[in-house]
Formats: sequence, C-alpha cells, structure tokens
Amino acid sequence: MRVLCVVPKSQRAMKMRPQTWRALCERFRVIANETDRNWTSEELAERIGNVDAVLTGWGAPPFTKAVWERANRLRLIVHMAGSVKFLFPDDTVQRFCIPRHITVVSCAQALAVNVAEMTIALMVLAARRLFDHIAAYREKGVWRDLALPTNFPTINGSTVGIIGASRVGREVLRLLRTFRDVRLLLHDPFVTAEQANELGATLTDLESLFAESDFVSLHAPLTPATVGMIGEHHFRLMKDGAIFINTARGKLVDTDALVRVLQTRPIFVVLDVTDPEPLPPDHPLRFLPNCYITPHIAGAGVYGYLQIGEMTFRALVDFFERGVRPDGAIDWATYDILA
Repeated sequence: MRVLCVVPKSQRAMKMRPQTWRALCERFRVIANETDRNWTSEELAERIGNVDAVLTGWGAPPFTKAVWERANRLRLIVHMAGSVKFLFPDDTVQRFCIPRHITVVSCAQALAVNVAEMTIALMVLAARRLFDHIAAYREKGVWRDLALPTNFPTINGSTVGIIGASRVGREVLRLLRTFRDVRLLLHDPFVTAEQANELGATLTDLESLFAESDFVSLHAPLTPATVGMIGEHHFRLMKDGAIFINTARGKLVDTDALVRVLQTRPIFVVLDVTDPEPLPPDHPLRFLPNCYITPHIAGAGVYGYLQIGEMTFRALVDFFERGVRPDGAIDWATYDILA
C-alpha cells in the first residue's frame, strides 16, 4: 500500500517516535514530505495519484477539486491533528468523501488528553490566583500578597460544570472523578441523562449549570449553531468568585458580553482561545485583572503529540491489514456537529 505523508519533516518528528516511523516505512510504501514546509494543494494534487492513504497535519493543504480528480486510489486519510474541516472546503465531503467511501481519521482524541490536563491545571491555577502571586513576586517583590484571598475554591468539594461531552469534555470528567466530593454537572443536547450518569455527571440545562457551578469549563464544538452560545446572561448567573474556562473555541463566547460582565462582576475567566485570536493590543480583555489569557496551547505537550503517531500507525494497520474501522474514524452522519 502506498502512503503519502504530507506532514513536514519537523512536525512528523515531533509526533512520531523513530521506531514508529521505521515500522510504518517497513510495512507500507511511504512517500514522505522531506521538507520543513507544508505542500500547497497544487503540490498535493501532483503527488496523490496512485496513493492509497494520505497523512496530513497542522497546516496541511485543503483537498480541492483538483486534488480529488487525481486521487484515483485514495481510500484513507489520517489527519495527525484535531479538526479535519479545513481539509474539505465547500461541498467536497458530499461530492467526494461520502460517494467514494473514503475513511477519514482524526487524531483529536490524542490531543484531547493534553487539553484535558491543561483544563484541570487552569482550574487550580486560577482558583489559587497563582498567576497573580507569581506576578506580584516577580514584578514587585511581594511575598504572599495579602490582598489575594486564601479562602479560594478548590476542586475538592466543589461543583464543576462541563459544557459539551466531547472527547475533551469526557476526558476532563474522567480526571475530575479522581477528586474528593466533587459534584459534576453536564450540559450537552446530544447526551441523555443515563449517558451523563455513566460519565459520573448529572445532566442539566445551561442556566442551572452556570448558576450552581464553582468552575465552568467549555468543551463544545464550534458549529453554526453554537457560535455565541455563551452570552451575558450566562455569566451573570455565576457565583461570586466562580471561574469560567474556555479551551474550546473563542467564537463560542460573546466576547463583548464577557467584557461587560467582567468589568462589573467578581468572577474569573481563563481563556486559551479568544475571538479574535490573538486579541488586538488594545483589547480590554488583555487588561482586566479577572481575566487570564494563554496563547492557544492547551493541546500542546509531548504525551499527546506522541500518541498521535501511535494512533496514526494503528489506523493504517487496522484499515489495510486487519480490515477494521480505525479509532478516530469520522462518522459522516454527525460531521456537521463535529468540532
């Protein structure tokens, strides 16, 4: 089987252990991108003829009509990253992927582990105001700033609301179950109460989740239906001192409404994603003391990156040698609600 690896050499090395890459090359005929740049769609079209599988990654070229016209043998695409939607512009899923029975695998689950770990870290860091303590000591030489409270919320004994039973949302729930006396709430319109209970959570409406939670963490997909799903009235329902975390997508939140609430309410937010991204230099969110912003790095980290490589290798073996559907294969019936 011929496998075309579009992923640039440096990105590939980040995601695949040397032994995994060797094993892949031993079992398949691999044509690799040995440069440190992504190919264009035109370059992909030139190389995709007589190829059975394509490996893509961050910054990969879209599968344009010209690419599909030359993909005469293509059966499998493994995306060595998260969302695959940028790969398929316009109606190429309906015109090519589905009619040709193309299997597309996303390695989002591997990155979900990294995002979930950072989500828990941000809960702890924000609640304990560690960002402020570090800044006070580094910039002002203040040891244990007495203006900062010590009766901060802890995950132990708290109520945590999760919005979206996505891959990340489910992994966050799994991690939260290891804490003591945690009450877990879940909002997801596609999950039943029984399914939520299996995840250790109680299914609830969005308003109740915001009103009752000490921590609210957003893990919903960005679709036309979810743009701006979190608005001003949700933030105004939050308890004093409660913490909102967004490691999903910035457009899920009404940014202007968030600014208004943060200027008047004693709540805290941690944003790994914003709208726009990055924020302009003069944007008020950059200066509000109850808003902490990180540069969209929740998915980063060695463990998740290397899991991408392992997941990619397993997908190729499962599909071509074992004849089974690989983990992470996209269900086209639910494609519209995927992140």
